[in-house]
Amino acid sequence: MSPGREHRLRRYFVAGLLVLVPVLITLFIVQQLFLLIAGILSGPITFALGGADALQEPLPLLGWAGLKIGHLVPGISTLALLVLILVTGGLARNFVGARALAVGERLLEQIPGVRNIYTAVRQISNTLLGSQQNVFRHAVLFEYPRPGTWSIGFVTEGSDFNFTAEPGSVPHQHIFLPTTPNPTSGYLLFVPRRDCVELDISVEDALKLIISGGAVTPESFRRATTTDAGKEPTSV
Repeated sequence: MSPGREHRLRRYFVAGLLVLVPVLITLFIVQQLFLLIAGILSGPITFALGGADALQEPLPLLGWAGLKIGHLVPGISTLALLVLILVTGGLARNFVGARALAVGERLLEQIPGVRNIYTAVRQISNTLLGSQQNVFRHAVLFEYPRPGTWSIGFVTEGSDFNFTAEPGSVPHQHIFLPTTPNPTSGYLLFVPRRDCVELDISVEDALKLIISGGAVTPESFRRATTTDAGKEPTSV
């Protein structure tokens, strides 16, 4: 196989992973939620349908197809999951419901062990799905871990601060430096703002570059680095 074809196949493979992995993770989470809800509701649903013996009875009008009343349980569980998600979302958007959810969150945060897990999962969910999904302002280049070696990081909200109040102190920014190929872990760095070069690419394109380990280089990144070639770091 020629090097060009091998390189192209490798890029296709990584691009396919970037598309499929989020979908598979989402399906896995939904499946686990379904199994959890089904396990919790299996008893009440069975009781509501007439008990365990009634589940073996033919389904009215569809008994000729071999369907039994017990086949309704997965469908009811799925409907219950959808209702639960919608009701929870509605409560979260309602003032009274939001206050009640906040009380529940505070109770969870008081439980040792559970507090750490719940807080981490909530922060990740809010970052990826919720109102904090724009927590990253933009992507920047900065010299790390030594001069002459450049890394891509993300300026987070709440940046621009001085370590001291002395005159002439240098403003710093919060820079999240994600790891490859798992961008959910990384390092928090406090970098002088003057040492950062803002990239003219989207956060999504920068994440693609990081997750793929450089195998997938967005065209916007090529244009940005070509335009900035030879420039000294400037304030952003």
